[in-house]
Amino acid sequence: MLKTVPDLGEIIENRSIIIHFQPQVSLKRKAVVGLEALSRGFDPQSGEIIPPTLLFAQARDKASRLALDRACRTNAVEAFASLHRREKSLMLSMNVDASCINEETRGSNHILNLAKRCGVSPGNVIIEIIESRCDDTEALMEFVRFYRKHGFLIALDDVGVGFSNLDRIPMLKPDVIKLDRCLINGVNKHFHKLEVVRSFVQMANRLGCLVLAEGVETAEEAMCLLSNGVDVFQGFYFARPAPGLDAVPGMESKVNALAERHRENRTQQIAEDKRRYSSYDLTVLTMCQALAESPARDTCKDLARFIDTYPSVECLYVLDMKGNQISETLCNPARLNSSKRFLYEPASEGADHSLKEYFLPIQAGLEKFTTRPYISLASGNLCTTISHVFYHKGTGRHRILCVDMKREEESSCNW
Repeated sequence: MLKTVPDLGEIIENRSIIIHFQPQVSLKRKAVVGLEALSRGFDPQSGEIIPPTLLFAQARDKASRLALDRACRTNAVEAFASLHRREKSLMLSMNVDASCINEETRGSNHILNLAKRCGVSPGNVIIEIIESRCDDTEALMEFVRFYRKHGFLIALDDVGVGFSNLDRIPMLKPDVIKLDRCLINGVNKHFHKLEVVRSFVQMANRLGCLVLAEGVETAEEAMCLLSNGVDVFQGFYFARPAPGLDAVPGMESKVNALAERHRENRTQQIAEDKRRYSSYDLTVLTMCQALAESPARDTCKDLARFIDTYPSVECLYVLDMKGNQISETLCNPARLNSSKRFLYEPASEGADHSLKEYFLPIQAGLEKFTTRPYISLASGNLCTTISHVFYHKGTGRHRILCVDMKREEESSCNW
């Protein structure tokens, strides 16, 4: 075990820094598309590795941080250059200490000159920035504009962790958004984490940038993310950081196995969804047929009977064709979240649903609509709402039956 850390000045002067690469894997392409360069120091006397936390902890002032940052960049690009000559499509991701981006370093062009000297195409370099570490926003913006103009790609690192400022995303317009491990850990088991990831994926799709999940440690996490729009992954599940080309061999079999498993799971999931929604449709159609024949004064009695008859039903209510609720909301009392009644309360007769996701498609002309799973405002539980038009013979009017079907969080990645 390393007992003392060599002087930082000596480490930089003697270039006692080694570069390990960790693959960034595209499952859809079944290929390693990039490598992140990770710096480690080493003690030239003992040959022992200096962990990154110890190495960077030695840089206690601006000058030493900048010197160490540049030394790490230099070694990273030089180590990548030989890989770049063999595989021109491979991308290099490397971190830049954003605290070093300021008025004093403005215009140094260090990374551009380094790439030119090493024969690495700027289009193959992704500059990773942790935006929370930058104190000079104007210098950061100029840095990003300069390097993007010269063909480099910009990644925003550690998104979703700590006090990350989301306003930097529209400001920096990153080409890559790297989701932090804190969001990825157990994402296949946690609905709320998955919803945050989905939000980032949807935003990235609209902004034209790529989402990369880092810190992936299990096949289940990878498959969950893949089924929800993430394609590029980095983490111990695929490979630990290693020197040079040692990071690349051996990946193909693991990626192929995971892709095949994902394909099988998705096929099974689609079949299960088909059975589930067929059952939902039959249940809701049976309810609508009963309501169509029943007197309007008995609507609440009918809804209460449906609650008792169908265990999968959480809440029921009826709307008119303008989206106004014309019945009370009948709920399964065992499913109501008593600890959150301030936040979640079943809607009352007269409530306006005209802007709800389950009403607008009906207004647009659909006979029925099924939402994606979401947290119900009526119960605070995960549910799917099915809205279905029926013709009430007694009043001669069309109505809309809305049915909240309960969903379970355990199967989060089937959503």
